[in-house]
Amino acid sequence: MVLKESCIIEFQKEQLKEECPGCGALLIDNLQNRRLSSASTQEQQLVTDTNQKPIKHLPFDFQTAYRQIEDSSVKFAFGINKIDSLLNLDAHGSICIIGEQNYTQILLDRLCVHSMLSKRHGGVGLGYSKIVVIDAGNCTDVYQIVAFARQYGLETRKVLQNMVVSRVFTIYQLASLIVYRLPTIVKQLSSDNKIIVIYGLLHLFVSDPHIDKEDAKQLIKEIASWIRKLSEDRFVLVSFAHCNSEYEKLILRAFDNYIEVTNDADDSGALQIDVYNRNHTTNRRGSRANLLARLRKSEMLLVPAR
Repeated sequence: MVLKESCIIEFQKEQLKEECPGCGALLIDNLQNRRLSSASTQEQQLVTDTNQKPIKHLPFDFQTAYRQIEDSSVKFAFGINKIDSLLNLDAHGSICIIGEQNYTQILLDRLCVHSMLSKRHGGVGLGYSKIVVIDAGNCTDVYQIVAFARQYGLETRKVLQNMVVSRVFTIYQLASLIVYRLPTIVKQLSSDNKIIVIYGLLHLFVSDPHIDKEDAKQLIKEIASWIRKLSEDRFVLVSFAHCNSEYEKLILRAFDNYIEVTNDADDSGALQIDVYNRNHTTNRRGSRANLLARLRKSEMLLVPAR
């Protein structure tokens, strides 16, 4: 191993006779006196600008080949083929579910529990890794999560212990938690954490008529920006009730995909699922084309037998 590269190296004779404690080899027999290679000289030139000011090396992110293959094989799913066939949810990214609160909450619960299944059973192999949950609409349903865990054959206690929930009651608490505290919380919990879930993101913004709209828009823009940033190395899952407001348009820009759940006008017992994919081709009018599926309400609640 090269200990140091320099033009002149001076050693005392006594130092050259030192032995390696591992193999017993003498330093005098292994020390090399060599000049800097042309590649090293070019590298030094690249890290110095025209004003002779040193430029810091850019950081390099190394990971094992196994981890790279593992991350590329992670595919999140709801466990509902009619929806999963229209999506391609990787380990990094984001999706938003909008519609009636009851349906959006069920889909979020189902994806969270399904992610804990092993790959052999159609999950993503995360086991019981931590899932960070922010409840902005007071709509988390522990009993529904338990029902899905039992259907999938998972230990309900472990499932609940690994869903870390925080409730917020004002738009300022919500913005502060997502923008300032959430990145630190995620790092402290576990390096294996891959999911962040936000229930009822816009509930607090539309439920209070006295909120200043301009102030609210600014907060939503900041939240949207941080959702995009967090989704670079994790999967972010968000839901909120359909509100047809400017708030909705601002927040949807942050997501790679979003799903809209509505009652099917032709069938009172079915739901219409519209899937919008950012990478999907656009139609002739220039707007994003959407993929459509119809789903029975019972299909959202019941897990097919394996």
